[in-house]
Amino acid sequence: MMRQRLVDSIEVVRVNGRYRRYALARLSSTIGTTVAPLGVAFAIIETGGGAAALGLVLTSGLVIFIGVTPVAGVVADRLPRLSIIVVCQLVCGVAQLLSAALVLTEAATAWSLAGLAMLISAAEAFFQPAAKGLVPQLVPPGPMLSHANALLQIFSNAVAIIGPGLAGLVIAWTSPGMIIAWDGLTFLVSAAVFLTLRLPPTPRHQRQGFMTDLAEGWSAFTSRPWLLALTLLSALTSASWAAGITLIGPLYATRYLDGPTSWGLVLSAVGTGLACGSITSLLFPPARIGLLMCATPIPEALLLTSMATNAPLPALIGAGALTGAAGTLQLITWTSYLQEVIPTEQLSRIVATTATIGTLLVPVSYATAGPLADAVGVRVVLAGCAALVVAGAAAAFCVRDVRRLARNADPS
Repeated sequence: MMRQRLVDSIEVVRVNGRYRRYALARLSSTIGTTVAPLGVAFAIIETGGGAAALGLVLTSGLVIFIGVTPVAGVVADRLPRLSIIVVCQLVCGVAQLLSAALVLTEAATAWSLAGLAMLISAAEAFFQPAAKGLVPQLVPPGPMLSHANALLQIFSNAVAIIGPGLAGLVIAWTSPGMIIAWDGLTFLVSAAVFLTLRLPPTPRHQRQGFMTDLAEGWSAFTSRPWLLALTLLSALTSASWAAGITLIGPLYATRYLDGPTSWGLVLSAVGTGLACGSITSLLFPPARIGLLMCATPIPEALLLTSMATNAPLPALIGAGALTGAAGTLQLITWTSYLQEVIPTEQLSRIVATTATIGTLLVPVSYATAGPLADAVGVRVVLAGCAALVVAGAAAAFCVRDVRRLARNADPS
């Protein structure tokens, strides 16, 4: 069975030229976006900025992404998705090249980089619903669609393991601006590859007003209890990860471990888990979707609990690997399932809505986790984040439609 799935996966790439071009274009930009945050962070440090300046850039981009995404979903369901994708890649490429020029000429400031980050985030908000909505137009539904998403994730994870280390060497030898410029060039290459993609003809659906389409997308989202419950679970897990791992993690490593070296090992374990999880989804595609979606957050809670209880480093590394594997398995399964069961004409709006709600609590967690950690302690906040993850998973599993969610079953 595993051998057959590997053969089927290879067939997706070998036979389907449209998907092959799409994957190549996605991989082209991923090679840059994986290392770009490292370049931006060190560029801000070189301008004399600290944590506050870096927080300004990260938060401004995230707020724009959340605000623009609902509109982007409607646009992606109304207009040709491929055209949106190409424009977004071009905008990101030009913006990153401008950022690189500012850094390389020592004219960059935190505010200028934040402004360009906002532009890039807006383009990313339009890109994601269009890109995910395009895949079902390239790959037939069923196992092939799941294979296609798993392969994309495998490619991305491979780059994520190798890229940051190489980027660190480039920054040390040259300038962070070189990494940002590389990201800009990869966006332009991606746009060029997307331009060579020829889509099969699709039926045109009659569209009404923009606000009507927006309301229709929201209605399509709220009419599915399983979709609402699992999206709220995603919001809790994302906020807990942002607070416990992204924000408090480095502080925890400084106080309770030996600093960046140990924390780097934990994050590397997460990256290794990502690769293992994507391969697992390819070889063992899950049938019980609802059960999987409620079970995969548990390793994140385990990692947060291990930190809260001051577990030894090997335990943290093991929990990190499990967290990465579970997270990417969940992502691939969720993306494939939505692409299978949501009508194509509504897919981008549904994807946009889930992305918006799923990240809505992240800025809140960024703003509150630090003060809470100062007030009650780092380990208490970590334990609270773990409790939120477990409570969210249990609450979602209490929804009958979630428990019954399975591949090849009617989710309505």
